[in-house]
Amino acid sequence: MDIGSTTTNPFAALGLAQEQPARGTRELGQEDFLRLMLAQLQNQNPLEPQTNGEFLSQMAQFSTVDGVQQLNSGFGELGERLAGEQTLSAAALLGRDVLIEADTRHSGDGFSGVAALDRPAQRVEIEITDAAGETVRRLSYDAVEAGEVAFAWDGRNAAGEMLPAGAYTVTARAVTGGGTSQIPTLISAPVSAVTRNGANVSLELDGMPPAALSDIRRIA
Repeated sequence: MDIGSTTTNPFAALGLAQEQPARGTRELGQEDFLRLMLAQLQNQNPLEPQTNGEFLSQMAQFSTVDGVQQLNSGFGELGERLAGEQTLSAAALLGRDVLIEADTRHSGDGFSGVAALDRPAQRVEIEITDAAGETVRRLSYDAVEAGEVAFAWDGRNAAGEMLPAGAYTVTARAVTGGGTSQIPTLISAPVSAVTRNGANVSLELDGMPPAALSDIRRIA
């Protein structure tokens, strides 16, 4: 007998023999699983029948896997839907000014923002420096209460001369009885575009790096 020419199909005894596809593979689906379970019951050893517990265990395992697959698919669809809604919400911000926690902005005519003060101060000092680190303007606000201290720089130096466009950095300091300490700053910038990358939505800001929706502290 030519043993090499004989191929045994292990599913033939279960009545599940079928023509194999020419190429590619197919995942085991719910219908395939039920057919296998039925064939297993029909062909089990009558002297050692499968117990109800074993049968229910196999069913539970398949249900768990199938449920996880459906859950993952549902989360994927939910993520796409939320990203779409975020994009629509972000589109409403086009052309509007938003406040972002930052200290640098590229500008040719100045910018505005706020300094975040957590306690009253005798004075809040705002220092503007250029890309070389040189101080080009100082602003001062006396006797300020805790909260946001608004500032506005017109793009000019102390002599009133208009400075060229470039990256300028703002540093805010609070002067109290205990000394001088640096405090956070938020800069205002208009939203010029909305970008979506998969489930992530970001805002393109004029003169500043892109920011996420969660980075917005206030909408003007």
